[in-house]
Amino acid sequence: MLQKSNCVVLASLLLGIMIAPVHAAEREDVRKVINLVTSVKMPFPERLSRNRAKTERVWLERQGATTGCIQIEDRQWCYEHIPPLGNRAEMLRIRNEPSRGVYIGALFHYIVDYDLDGLIDLGSTTKIEALNDRRPRTPIADVIQFYHRSTKRGEQFASDFQKMYDEGIQIALKYFGE
Repeated sequence: MLQKSNCVVLASLLLGIMIAPVHAAEREDVRKVINLVTSVKMPFPERLSRNRAKTERVWLERQGATTGCIQIEDRQWCYEHIPPLGNRAEMLRIRNEPSRGVYIGALFHYIVDYDLDGLIDLGSTTKIEALNDRRPRTPIADVIQFYHRSTKRGEQFASDFQKMYDEGIQIALKYFGE
């Protein structure tokens, strides 16, 4: 009986290792991005309208949250570091959205890492669609993908959101402050 339970435990450990994401962002990389977001003051000078900097803006919000945005080609990547407060966990939120704003067919992505371990905890993709055929120019938001790790909702989208999170971390490490 003891041998059967040992085999079951071993099999479940091996299965857990195989299911875990292989290419998750490193914990050190996540901390580097947070340090970049909280320390970079860009663009400089602030009032210059013709600035070629990739870092569009960095600002400090209430209760210590820091937000910074980078524009790469036609997408805008925004990073929000929310410090721990009371029972709230420290987290990094990444938004990937079109730089030209809301338009029919646009995709808006939102990813959160609550414990800064490099694995995403929440992900959402919103598509902007036309309201109906009578009013084709009226945009309406539709959440087409949603993932929540602790409730296991949308597990089929986990790898897509993890890949996007890893890409966002690499973009921040490469371009933040330029």
